[in-house]
Amino acid sequence: MENVAIQYINEKELKTYYLNFDENGDKSQELLDILMDSLLEFVFGIDYCNINNPQSHQKFFNACEKLYKEKRNPQKEGDLGEIILHALLRKYLNTFPLTGRFYFAVDKNTNAKSFDVIHILPKPDKKILVLGESKMFKVGKKGIDALVDDIKKHFTADYARKQFVKISALTHSSDEKIQKSIVMPTIQQIDDWELKLRSANTLDEVIDELYVPLLCTYTYDEYTKHSRVSKEFIEMYEKEMRELDAYFRNKDINKPSCLSIVLMLFPIPDKDKLIEEYYKRIDKGCGKS
Repeated sequence: MENVAIQYINEKELKTYYLNFDENGDKSQELLDILMDSLLEFVFGIDYCNINNPQSHQKFFNACEKLYKEKRNPQKEGDLGEIILHALLRKYLNTFPLTGRFYFAVDKNTNAKSFDVIHILPKPDKKILVLGESKMFKVGKKGIDALVDDIKKHFTADYARKQFVKISALTHSSDEKIQKSIVMPTIQQIDDWELKLRSANTLDEVIDELYVPLLCTYTYDEYTKHSRVSKEFIEMYEKEMRELDAYFRNKDINKPSCLSIVLMLFPIPDKDKLIEEYYKRIDKGCGKS
């Protein structure tokens, strides 16, 4: 991952990435390789972390089926952005998935209704619940606008309480050690929050901290103007990242203070093309190609 999706800015509230490229082209196919290797744990959760040769695993077909849709609208498909967020968090922030994202989908043609990632951030003295959101747009500012809208909708006491009920009911590990050391303590904390949120007006009354990564993946035209990662590319890239961060910080976000929000920016050469190639691989994985 570190040679494909390059982390450039690594600050407490801002983390940015770019897709590596040279005169032989960009690393889109290598990125897709990484994402497909992440599919099992993204779809099915904690029991499928760190599996050798995940694309040869017997459940890989089932993971692809979960993501396959007979009717597809590239303008509205968010699966790719979500798995990119999952992979970036796993690699660069050392989180692990508490539960599989698509346990929350009704069927294979229904988008999952929950936070885009539900991970755990291990700390020496505690484990912090990570509730991430992701957007893919052609224009970066539109993606940020949509993420801000998600904060306003998804981080209310009522919405969070309902999601905690789902997470508690659907999270389980078949590994007794993981179940005892990670899953059960986390679920007990979530159940406690859910109970208290029944009579609370805000998350701040109940929760000490939630880690909230917000990923905006979007089409960035500067890739087409350079044949390699040059000084000129980096200068333009960093300027863009700082401008988008300022745009985000200037938003009127009336958020609960318990949210530790980090903006993650990942401009890519062509959002629509990457989505198309991603679904070709999904189709092949479940025998639909």
